[in-house]
Amino acid sequence: MKHDLARRLLGRRPRHMPGAAEYEIIHRRAGVSVRYYAPAGAPENGAAPRTPLVLVPPLAADIRIYDQRTRHSLVAYLSARGFDLYLVDWGWPTRAEDRRNLTDYFAALLPEMLNRVRFHSGRHRLCLHGWRLGGLLALCYAAISPAGDLAGLVLLDTCIDYAAEPVGAAVAGGLRRRARRWRRLAGLRAGHLPVSALHLPSWLQATARQAVLGPAQPPDDDALRARAYPGGVVADVIDHLWTDNLLAAGRLPMAHASAGLAAVRAPILFIADADHPVCSPGCGARLAAVVSSRDIECEWTHGDPLHPACGALMARRSWSRVADWLIARDTRP
Repeated sequence: MKHDLARRLLGRRPRHMPGAAEYEIIHRRAGVSVRYYAPAGAPENGAAPRTPLVLVPPLAADIRIYDQRTRHSLVAYLSARGFDLYLVDWGWPTRAEDRRNLTDYFAALLPEMLNRVRFHSGRHRLCLHGWRLGGLLALCYAAISPAGDLAGLVLLDTCIDYAAEPVGAAVAGGLRRRARRWRRLAGLRAGHLPVSALHLPSWLQATARQAVLGPAQPPDDDALRARAYPGGVVADVIDHLWTDNLLAAGRLPMAHASAGLAAVRAPILFIADADHPVCSPGCGARLAAVVSSRDIECEWTHGDPLHPACGALMARRSWSRVADWLIARDTRP
């Protein structure tokens, strides 16, 4: 809380926590940047994985969650396994970014950042590791990117079917029906509202989660303090994901899409927290039904008890599973 207050009032960024991994910023534009973490461990079996791995966080998560502390750092673990590791930092969205929508992120900003990773690494094929909404952005990018661009796609706690929410389904279903009724009777969509009215600050996100999920919402970890969601993204989530549930139908959350999730052919590892309040067990099966990937594995895990709000991202079992899966699919000679 005090770090967020200092940032808002003084424009400061929180200081690095003790033990944070060293990184280099290789590109920065429009408030978005890419970090590079060099491998920190000895290569396994005489050779390090050759395919660069890019971490794609959700828009609202404080990215320190990936490198909280020395003994519980996903960045440190993957670096020790020999990965050339990159992380997309979406920045701290303000009202100036309210006109950005989901398409701006997965069809414009993310491709630009990944092209910079390709230039920096000297490798064209990449692996993406997306968590929650970051997984959605990575999946949509995979649908519109040229064949062969991705060597592997890891999706953690990524909701594919918003109509199958395991917790709060009654409340969410009622609100979804009302939204469809207003659209049918008055043609009203969230995208017709002023984007500034849909700007979702971090404190309101926490209030909304508690109101919808109630006791099912675990207490937030100290490093999971949310950033704001741009109004245009909120409108797309309401219209395309929550009301229309386009992903479950294999469609992209964008207007006039020329491709769908059937265009995704990269290998996929889907891992979700068994106790996740939104990402139901049906999401893995639905994902397998709408993509064309022949190599797809869906697994369930239990989040780390020290970080219950972080789901599959902080489950230590998933760390080794993800690293082993990616290394096994590194086919570069």
